[in-house]
Amino acid sequence: FGGTHGGPLPTVELKIEVVLPEKERSKEELVASGKGSPRTYQGNGTARHFHAEEHLPAPHPYPGPQDCVEAAVCHVKDLENSQMREVELGWGKVLLVKDGGEFHALGHKCPHYGAPLVKGVLSRGRVRCPWHGACFNISTGDLEDFPGLDSLHKFQVKIEKEKVYVRASKQALQMQRRTKMMAKCISPSAGHSGSTNVLIVGAGAAGLVCAETLRQEGFSDRIVLCTLDRHLPYDRPKLSKSLDAQPEQLALRPKEFFRAYGIEVLTEAQVVTVDVRNKKAVFKDGFKLEYSKLLLAPGSSPKTLSCKGKEVENVFTIRTPEDANRVVRLARGRNAVVVGAGFLVAFYQLRHSTSPFLWFLTQSCVLRSIFLRNTNGFKYFKLSLRLILLLRPCMSQVLEDKSKVAKRNLW
Repeated sequence: FGGTHGGPLPTVELKIEVVLPEKERSKEELVASGKGSPRTYQGNGTARHFHAEEHLPAPHPYPGPQDCVEAAVCHVKDLENSQMREVELGWGKVLLVKDGGEFHALGHKCPHYGAPLVKGVLSRGRVRCPWHGACFNISTGDLEDFPGLDSLHKFQVKIEKEKVYVRASKQALQMQRRTKMMAKCISPSAGHSGSTNVLIVGAGAAGLVCAETLRQEGFSDRIVLCTLDRHLPYDRPKLSKSLDAQPEQLALRPKEFFRAYGIEVLTEAQVVTVDVRNKKAVFKDGFKLEYSKLLLAPGSSPKTLSCKGKEVENVFTIRTPEDANRVVRLARGRNAVVVGAGFLVAFYQLRHSTSPFLWFLTQSCVLRSIFLRNTNGFKYFKLSLRLILLLRPCMSQVLEDKSKVAKRNLW
């Protein structure tokens, strides 16, 4: 290396090229993301890379010939541009999409609630769920708009002799969902240490999506979610549809998921004070937690009545699985009145009510929606606030003779 005395040393560049065997290279090219290099991410302001031990290995879309199925599903002219079709592969169905002259094959059900995506909307390289509007990229299968947590599997498509062939993993066809690759926490806490990089107050869907997105973007530092509930994050809207469901049935992710990706959840933990200047949260039990970033996503609480009688023991609100279980247990074989005529409470009558009658009442002065259950199913009426007030003093008499209500001109 030498050089003149006192002069600068020459710079030497060393270039290293790693060549994978052909078999391994083909595997790298078939990963769902389409990228063969490790994903770079930022953590604590420094660039790092994913390592094999930093994420749970996702099932390979093409693990081997014996684990895959391949079939011709249609002729190239069977689908027009911007058209979708469900096709059968023997082990499950696939959503086949033709967009811009290219074919794409994806999971056919929305991972959120299982809606058939073929009935959704295809636009600008994305398909939207027909039920709740979750949006998926047809080129990657990635979830790009919520609700939901998981993405779709993307399957291999090839054209031979004017026929469209789809090749898919049998396991992927059965799962119908794919969790994006995520970083793991490389700075786990020892017990409940007094500081965290990210504190999320509220462990509902919004808080969990924030934590997962951070991990998906490569954030590898400590994340803490805290919740008043005694359960891990669960799907709260399902409470109105499955009043007798147990918390484990409503869980958005299993316990193993939180352990695997280092997402800490503090249950039955109420934040009472946030010192934004010193970045410190104080809990009801006196525990203090310093944070670098804070997200407030506590959700909402049921609105209670302001009238007399709201405190009696047979008046309920629903926010937790325990609330819902208690209502469905005590309401069997009894009449029930539900205050509020929104979308959520309607599911109670349609799916769970064993009461002979269920009345929905609201407090505003717009048209009311009342569902009356009888031997012929459900009848739908609209009536004004005046009529509701007139019916209240003699509601029991009206319930005894449904024909009186049915004959009224309530429109």
